[in-house]
Amino acid sequence: MERKSPPTLFAVLVGLFLALAAAACSTLPGASIGPDYLPRGVRFYSAGSALDKEYMSKHVKRVQYDYSLYASQRTWKDSTAGPAPSSVNMLQAYYPLHVRWELKDGRQFIAENIDVRGLMREYFKTHDIQMQWQREGREQGVGDSDPSLVYEVQEDEVIVKWFITINQTPFKERILPTGAATRWKFTTDQYVVGAVKGKPTGDIDFEQQWEFNGKQK
Repeated sequence: MERKSPPTLFAVLVGLFLALAAAACSTLPGASIGPDYLPRGVRFYSAGSALDKEYMSKHVKRVQYDYSLYASQRTWKDSTAGPAPSSVNMLQAYYPLHVRWELKDGRQFIAENIDVRGLMREYFKTHDIQMQWQREGREQGVGDSDPSLVYEVQEDEVIVKWFITINQTPFKERILPTGAATRWKFTTDQYVVGAVKGKPTGDIDFEQQWEFNGKQK
């Protein structure tokens, strides 16, 4: 009788990961195992915020967000004025986005379980985003950045958009013959995917930054 070898540690870990992912997806709106379609089919993206400094200074008191696999377990993170597009890196799938904020006039809003996958599905039916190296007809190389999915708030809305970093230094001039990098210059292209209305509320405790099953701890 043939003896079967015991499963390797790697196989056990892979099986455990798939089981946990499947369980998470059963409670996660729009979630699935495997990569989603990203701009022009790139492999990875990052996620964060891109809050307008002038608008923030005039109108917004505080903003927090959570972008993660589990819809009912949240760790609220503060967003500051200006771009912070790489708070979470090396992502391949879309997750629910939650944002809560308070304006300087005292009004509070929360937008929960924003269906990022649904927004992207509709957006890419009629839009296309080329990365810089694709526009230039070459492979991705040194000095090129993956796309970033960011959000900002305007009044009672959360605006979801792609944040594409453009390296203005010509590709062939980015590295010196010595192997050292030159001084690169950057700009950004931004593509609005959609806007979601926040729900008015008045009981947000911004100091309680962790929630489990919708309850603050």
